[in-house]
Amino acid sequence: MKSVNTVKMLLAFVLALLVCSVTEGRIMNKCELKAKLDVPTKGPQGSDHETRPNTATNAVRHLYGVFQLSDQWACDSGMNPSLNVCNMTCSALTDDDVTDDIACLKTLMNIT
Repeated sequence: MKSVNTVKMLLAFVLALLVCSVTEGRIMNKCELKAKLDVPTKGPQGSDHETRPNTATNAVRHLYGVFQLSDQWACDSGMNPSLNVCNMTCSALTDDDVTDDIACLKTLMNIT
């Protein structure tokens, strides 16, 4: 009888560990991440200008990373002239490491 209780307690402990490990990671979309970080959408991040199209322009901008940062301002894509304020390649914004994306976004927010 004692071993049955021990097995039940061990099983409960293992299940609790599994539940905790499952809740550690979460996949979110861009809107959820923006809401979590409370990032304003004004400025050179691209969203303010991209929502009001200018039909007289021929400029082609590409947006990179989870924050959709423009190659006109934030990074160097090699395709368009860029201010490259964050001093990085645009491919660095598309990898799994978001720390450089956040640092770039903070840099852009400080200049606006």
